[in-house]
Amino acid sequence: MPMSTAHAATAQQHARSTYWVLLNYIFLGIVALLPRVLDLGTFLTGDEANFWLHRSVAFWNALKRGDFAATAISTHPGVTTMWLGGMGLRLQDFLLSSGIVRDGSYAAFIGMVRLPVAITHTLGVLFGYALLRKLLPALPAFLAAFCWASDPFMIAFSRVLHVDALAGTFMTLSILAACYYWHHTPRTRWLIISGVCAALGILSKSPALIMGLIVALIALAALRNPPDDLPPLARGRWFIAGDRWLVLSLAVWGIAMLATVVLLWPTLWTGPSSAIALLRLGIEAEGAEPHMLGNFFLGRADDAPGLLFYPVAVALRLTPWTLIGVLALPLAYQRARAANRRDLAAFALLVVLFVVAMSIFPKKFNRYLIPIFPTLDILAAVGLAALFDAVQNALTRLRSATALAYLRSGLVALVLVAACINVAWWHPYSIAAFNQLLGGARAGERAFLTGWGEGYSLVAAWLNEQPDITGVVTVSAMNSSIQPYMRRGAQVRGPQDGGLPNKAGYIVVYIRQVQDGSTVPPFSDFYGKHVPLHTVTIHGIDYAWIYQVPPVLDVPRQATFGPSIELLGYDQSNDFAPGQTTTLTFAWRTREAQPSDLFMFAHLIGPDQQRYSSLDIPLAVSEWQPGRVIRNELPISLPADAPAGVYRLTIGLYNLADGARLPVQSPEPINPELDGPEALLLAEFVLE
Repeated sequence: MPMSTAHAATAQQHARSTYWVLLNYIFLGIVALLPRVLDLGTFLTGDEANFWLHRSVAFWNALKRGDFAATAISTHPGVTTMWLGGMGLRLQDFLLSSGIVRDGSYAAFIGMVRLPVAITHTLGVLFGYALLRKLLPALPAFLAAFCWASDPFMIAFSRVLHVDALAGTFMTLSILAACYYWHHTPRTRWLIISGVCAALGILSKSPALIMGLIVALIALAALRNPPDDLPPLARGRWFIAGDRWLVLSLAVWGIAMLATVVLLWPTLWTGPSSAIALLRLGIEAEGAEPHMLGNFFLGRADDAPGLLFYPVAVALRLTPWTLIGVLALPLAYQRARAANRRDLAAFALLVVLFVVAMSIFPKKFNRYLIPIFPTLDILAAVGLAALFDAVQNALTRLRSATALAYLRSGLVALVLVAACINVAWWHPYSIAAFNQLLGGARAGERAFLTGWGEGYSLVAAWLNEQPDITGVVTVSAMNSSIQPYMRRGAQVRGPQDGGLPNKAGYIVVYIRQVQDGSTVPPFSDFYGKHVPLHTVTIHGIDYAWIYQVPPVLDVPRQATFGPSIELLGYDQSNDFAPGQTTTLTFAWRTREAQPSDLFMFAHLIGPDQQRYSSLDIPLAVSEWQPGRVIRNELPISLPADAPAGVYRLTIGLYNLADGARLPVQSPEPINPELDGPEALLLAEFVLE
C-alpha cells in the first residue's frame, strides 16, 4: 500500500474512532445528567432541611463578612457541600431576580440549590471516563463509566445537598488518577490531580482520609512493579532509586492534597487548630456512638448493627448486572494484563478497606457506603466485559466470528437498555432502589432503616387538597420536610410533650418511626389502631400514613355500631328545655367501607317512659371514607308541656330494608328494657 494511501486510511480510522468517542461522551453525559436534574425538587431530605441548607447560608455569610474562622461549621466537614450549596443559592437568586425562572415554588427553589451538586457529579462521571479510557480497554472503560452514571444508588445521593456522594465521586477520581500515575504513566500532572481530588473528597467527608493509606499502598506496590510506560533504561534505574522516587511522589501528592484543603477551607487560613479539632470530634464522637435516633437492621430495631450490615448493604444496593459483574471479577483478573491487575487490586483494596473501616463504628447507615459505589461499578463493568468475552470465546467453534461479534454487542446493548429502564423505573425515588434479584424495594425495607424525607411532598400534595387544611394543624415528626411543600396558610408542627398541639387536624406517621420503634405518643395512638385516611406508597412500600385527628367534642362518647362504625361523641348547641330545639352534632368514623346506607334513630324518653321526641334520619355511610371523621346534625325539640323529671336520649342505627338494628358495643352496658335491643343510652338530663 502506498504511503499516502496508508496515511489516509490511518487518518480515516482515527477520525472514526474520535467520532465514536465523542458519541460515548455525549451518551454518558445524557445518562448521567438527566436522572440527576429531572424532578430535582421532588422531596427534601431531613438532613438538608435541618442542616445543609442552613450551613450553606452560614458558610457564605461568613465568607462575605470575612469571618473565615466561622467557616468551620460541620464535623464532616462538608466544605464542598457548603460551597456548592452556596453556589446554588446564588444561582437561585440570579435566576429569579433576572426573570429567567418565574416558578417561585419550593420545589423549584430546592431544585436550583441542588443543581450545582448534580452538575458536579455529572462532570465527575465524564472526567472519570477520560481516566478510565487511559486505564482500561475501550469496552470495559465505557461500561464502567456507564454503570457509574446509571447506578440508582449513586444517582439518588447525587441529587441532594449532602456529603456522601461528593466524597465518592472525588475519591474515585483520585484513585483512577493515582493508578494511572503509578501503574501506567508517571507524569506529575496525574499525581497532582489525584491529590487534588483526594482533598475534595476529604473536604466532603472525613472517611475520605483513607485515600492517604490507599495511595501510599499503591505507591509501595509500584516499587516492585514500575509503570508500564517506562523505557528499559529507566526501568533499570527504577529498582535502584525507586525509594527516593516513592518519597518524592508521595510528597508531591501530599502537598497537592494539603494545598487544596487549605485553599478551599477558609477556616484554615486563620485557625487551623479549630478545624483539626472539629474533624477529630467528628471521627471520635460521632462515629463512636450509635445514631441518636436509632437504627434498624434485618427486620428489627438495632441501634448498633454488627459486621454483617455493610456486606448486606453492598449486595442489596448493587444492580442485578453489577452484582453479576462483581461475581465475575476473578475471571476478569485472570484475563487482565499486569498493569490492569494492579488497577483492579487497588480498586478492590479501596472497597475492602473502606467497608472494614466503616464496620468498626457502631453508627451505620447504608448510605455511608456511597463513596465506594463508583469503584464497585467500575469493578463490575470489568467483570461484565470479561464475562462477555468468555461467552464469545466459548461459542467460537459453534458460530461465525461475525455472529459472535453481534452476540457480544447484543449483550452490551442488553445491559445498556436494562440499566436505562431501571433508572427510569426508580426515578425520581432512586433512593428506594434495591437489587431486584435479591427482593427489590421490599427487601430493602425489611433490611434497612427506610425514609429520608422521600414521600413527604406526596403527603403535602394530598393534605393540600383537603378543604380544612388551612384551619387545622398537621402533626409530624419531620415537619421541616413537609412544611415547605404545604400551601400558604397550612401549618405543620411536631408533637407537644407527647401530645397533640392545639387545633390538630391531621397526624402523619412515617415509615422510619415504625421501623426504629420511635412510634411513641401521639403517633402510637393512631398507627395500627385506626384506619389512615391516606397512605403514601413508593415502589410498593408504604412510606407514610395520614390520619385525621378527631375534633375536640363537648361530650366524648365511645361506641361501635356493627363491626366498624364508631361514634366519637357530639357537640350540643344548648341545654334541653321545654319548647326549645337543641341541636346535637355527632362525630362518626368508620374503619372500613360500608356496603349500604343506614338510618339513625333518636328517641327522647321521658319520666313516664313515653317518647317525647322521635327522629329517623338517613346516614349515607356508603359514601364515608374509612378513617375520616363525619359529622351530622340532629335537632331535638322538647314539647312546651313536657313534664318534669328524668329524660333519657337513646340512639341507634338500623337497615331500612328489614329494620334490623346494628349491634352496639359500648363501655357502658346496654339496657334493652329502656328502648329495646341495640339502643345506646346517649345522655340523661333532669327537667325541674
